This record gives sequence, structure tokens and C-alpha cells, in this order.
Amino acid sequence: MIRYGIGAAAILAASLSHGQSFFLDGDSPGTGSLLGTTPLVTAFGTVSFAGEFRDDPSDPDLIAAGASGNVFDIDNSTSMASFSFDFDVQSFEFIFGGNDGVFEIRAFDIGGNLVDSFTQPDTDAGAFAGPVTLSGAGIRTVTWEDPGFSFAPIDNVTVTIPAPATAALIGAAGLAASRRRR
Repeated sequence: MIRYGIGAAAILAASLSHGQSFFLDGDSPGTGSLLGTTPLVTAFGTVSFAGEFRDDPSDPDLIAAGASGNVFDIDNSTSMASFSFDFDVQSFEFIFGGNDGVFEIRAFDIGGNLVDSFTQPDTDAGAFAGPVTLSGAGIRTVTWEDPGFSFAPIDNVTVTIPAPATAALIGAAGLAASRRRR
């Protein structure tokens, strides 16, 4: 006879609710250095990037937050950049920079609906550089821009995937608890 109580179901749910994550950084092929030309295939699906790589972050606040080497930056011709995922993302954490500009980032679901956003009105010296986390159900695209300027890099990105089948496992634990009561 399997004996699981309601407490065991709660512990199981808590341990599974955080999901799995992976790191995006422009410094190696395994973490995204080829994203400018080739999508990155992960265990969860494919990640695409539209924008430019910058090999010198040059913003002291971004460097102080932990940026080094290549960073993901906006395309100077469009003043925007984006990551796209062919799988659902639960959260997108990053550090960011800019010089004397505005930093705006938005997360959208598969239908193009806004899931979460963040705006830093001034990226002048001494400004906050993160980390910032965008979160919500089913993020598929993250876009950012610096209206009027051409420098808005992000770095040290952690992408978290929702835990698969958490509800099914909680249900199984509950079923086991009800069997125990019989």
C-alpha cells in the first residue's frame, strides 16, 4: 500500500512548480553566440534572436551588474531586438544597459498578447541595471528597444520553462492519499 499524505502532495507540488531553466549569453555557441545567424536548439525547443551582438558592453552600470564579453543589443537600423521561442517560457530574467536613453522590454504570448513589461526611463550613469524578471504564462517573444537611441543591450539571461505535468503529479499524489484513507 502506498501512503502519501496531503503534506507530501504539497511538497511535491512546490518542488515541481519552479520548472527548469537555461542560460543565454553571447560568449559561447552553447549559450547563444551564434544566435545572430543560427537559432539555438535547446532541450526545450528552439530560440531565435533578432538584433546585434556587441562585443564591448561599454556601459559601466551593465558591467557592474555582471555583463562581460558579447551582449545582445538592439539592431541600429530598427532600434529593436527580440528573442523568440517555439515553446512556452515561464520567466525571462536579464540585466540591461544603455547610455542616456530609455529601456523598454515586453514579453508576449503566442497570440501576441502582452504578458509582462518593464521600462527604465533613464539609463544614464548610475542607473539601475537589473536583474529584472519578466514572468507570466506562455511567453513566446521578448522584444526590447531604446526609443531614439541605438544602445540597449541585455546579458546574462536566464530562461525558465514551466514544470511539465505538475498538475498531473499533484493529482496522482492526491489519488494515492485517497486510496490510503480507504
